Amino acid sequence: MNSRIIMLLLLMIISSCKKVNINDIHNLNGDFIYVIGHGGVGFQTLSTQLPENSMISIMKAIEVYGADGVEVDVQLSKDLQLVLYHDDRLETSTDGIGFVYEYNLIELTEIKYNRDIYANLFIDEHVVSLETVLQKFSKQKIKPQLHLDLRSWLYDNSLYNPADFFSVYASKIVNIVNKYQYHEYTYIASGDINLLKELSQQDANLKLMIETNKVNWGIEQIQENRWYGILANNHNISKQDVKYVHSQGVRIAVFDIKTQSNQVKAVNKNPDFIITDNISQLQQILYN
Repeated sequence: MNSRIIMLLLLMIISSCKKVNINDIHNLNGDFIYVIGHGGVGFQTLSTQLPENSMISIMKAIEVYGADGVEVDVQLSKDLQLVLYHDDRLETSTDGIGFVYEYNLIELTEIKYNRDIYANLFIDEHVVSLETVLQKFSKQKIKPQLHLDLRSWLYDNSLYNPADFFSVYASKIVNIVNKYQYHEYTYIASGDINLLKELSQQDANLKLMIETNKVNWGIEQIQENRWYGILANNHNISKQDVKYVHSQGVRIAVFDIKTQSNQVKAVNKNPDFIITDNISQLQQILYN
């Protein structure tokens, strides 16, 4: 095969990856898809060197890339403060050891991200509280969306049973959203039905999203409990699934979107929110 044919094939593949007609987007946001940065500008890769859930990554997503919002992972510290961290254990991404719930907030803010050489040499980022982010966001002229992924299984089971922990966890979420008057811009996701029920019992105005790939079951839960929407893995739902969700008056966010082809597939499904690991690439697909 000569070089000209190879080049033509590559151009065909590239053009097919970008095949999106934004005029064909139909959802419940006025046919507009919100671009949400995953953990900030995206989870760490060779091309994305900022630690996920770090302040530098979150603010770069908003102030440099102009994302509509960010998705962050929320855990509860020993002294019952809301902390942003994704993994179960601290040593997978930081110089800390153990679990978030074993430390007070002041101790956690001394723990540094150190996943790779770049982070060690050039980034001095520490674990951050949710309140620190809300302090920044609440001062923005255009308020960024804040999508909270609740890590409902991470707590000291020698101190709490699930029901007691959910009550405390939910109260902390409700209090901080109210403190910064951020109801309109906050979206709260969990795969745990009992935690979502506790949240809605404490504050019926929260925008609660159930994380599930079982669309029919998710719709039943939302209609029964008057929740807001569904959070689903992009690889496990179809365009028809999204269309059905919308037909029920329910919004849907999709995640696990790392490549250009997956970005295009996600856009073509017409969700209301896309949680992406490449903000600028998704913006190009949507707006160029």
